[in-house]
Amino acid sequence: MKTAVAFLTTTPQDNTLKFANEIRDTGFDVFVICDDEQEYEVVNDRIIYIDDEKCQKWGYIDSNINSTSTHIKKNPIAWDKMLLFFCEFATEYDFVWVFEDDCFIPSVEVIQNLHLKYRNFHLVTPNNFQNDGKAMDWHWRDIYPKIKGPYAYSMVCACGISRDVLNEVKRYKEREGTLFYIEVMFNTLALQKGLKVIDAFELKSVVWQGDWGLDEFILLPNNVFHPIKDIENHYGLRELIKQPKLKEYKPKNNLPHFLKNEQSNS
Repeated sequence: MKTAVAFLTTTPQDNTLKFANEIRDTGFDVFVICDDEQEYEVVNDRIIYIDDEKCQKWGYIDSNINSTSTHIKKNPIAWDKMLLFFCEFATEYDFVWVFEDDCFIPSVEVIQNLHLKYRNFHLVTPNNFQNDGKAMDWHWRDIYPKIKGPYAYSMVCACGISRDVLNEVKRYKEREGTLFYIEVMFNTLALQKGLKVIDAFELKSVVWQGDWGLDEFILLPNNVFHPIKDIENHYGLRELIKQPKLKEYKPKNNLPHFLKNEQSNS
């Protein structure tokens, strides 16, 4: 199985590039996909920049709801560029782990463990909620015209995507000339094609607005946490996690109920 790790970013920060190199040393191919228009195309350390016009020409657009509904006020976004890259150009990869750069990954081993545990699934996401097509909250009015149900959805700030799912994304794009919202697209296409989806416990700490700190990082050493916006301090956090362990620090178990419940069942 040929596997890649992709970090999605506006402009690559030193911390992200350094961590990408550490992951690459373990045998993964690692790419940093940038949305900001700078001098990047494909360079030696695998920084990828694909301009907006190219995405529009190929039809890799609309993975955001639109250019006004979310905090990312543009279309296309880094997700469109990642999908163009892996669906059309880097097709040799059987599986891609994707992380937005404000996901905090406590160690390289987290990614290694995720892959060993879940590599035989077609899609690995924090959740896999179902929708019968009748809900009218959230962004559903924008989604229903794009594809008939049944629907499934999840946050995807950190996720694992197989070639089978990427192929379904490409087929949808070829049929419709566009994509649709990533938080519905991957899970829905996988559901409708009978592909194997797992809502991994290690990704349950990927939420819209999480309040994460030292105790959670120690209690859940194999988890990915979102959001941790101070990206340049991610390395400091990784060092901080190691120190209390050496001093036999006892973390307070104030995990949210949804994580406690999942932890007891895992």
